[in-house]
Amino acid sequence: MPAILTLPRKTAAALCLAALTLSACGGGSTAPQTVSASRTIGSSFDDTSIQLGLNRDLNRAFPTFFTQMGTEVREGRVLLVGTVATPEQRLEASKVAWQIRGVRDVVNELQVANRQSAANYLSDARISNQMRLRLLTATNVGATNFDIETVNGTVYILGIAKDKAELEHVAYLAATISGVQKVVSHALLADDPRRMGRPKHASATTYE
Repeated sequence: MPAILTLPRKTAAALCLAALTLSACGGGSTAPQTVSASRTIGSSFDDTSIQLGLNRDLNRAFPTFFTQMGTEVREGRVLLVGTVATPEQRLEASKVAWQIRGVRDVVNELQVANRQSAANYLSDARISNQMRLRLLTATNVGATNFDIETVNGTVYILGIAKDKAELEHVAYLAATISGVQKVVSHALLADDPRRMGRPKHASATTYE
């Protein structure tokens, strides 16, 4: 299990820029050219089916699901974000996710906290929308390969990066948005073996 990396926000941004510059100048990629970061039509259909079932079952288990929680699915990996009232509810959400057919990994980032205020919700929505716009307009970034969620100033990233430079640049784009307190990336590299089977443990890179 890779160690979780926690860096001051400014330091993380500087490292991301340095890594991007070195990779761009060399023209190289850490991932084999035969490995694609994009989802196939089949995997996209599977992910959609998983997410529909997941949202249905979570809504049954949690009356506040649609206002306090969010989900993303990428190649069978489920990301749970939002807030719940108790640690028991957080555990229950994982159990619900694991019961959905096709799920290979559950990344539970639910926060045990009070309900989000309207101000926090609007701020998080602004951050997510701004991040999606940055992905769409960024050079050499596969915008459709990343899913974004923001909760209480923390940006969560799920997806597939073609190489380490793209992985770190996406984190940098998020970290430099006004109001962002922390960036937690659960994105994998295109050649990561966890894309082919169930991971034993979830891992993340965290930028603060």
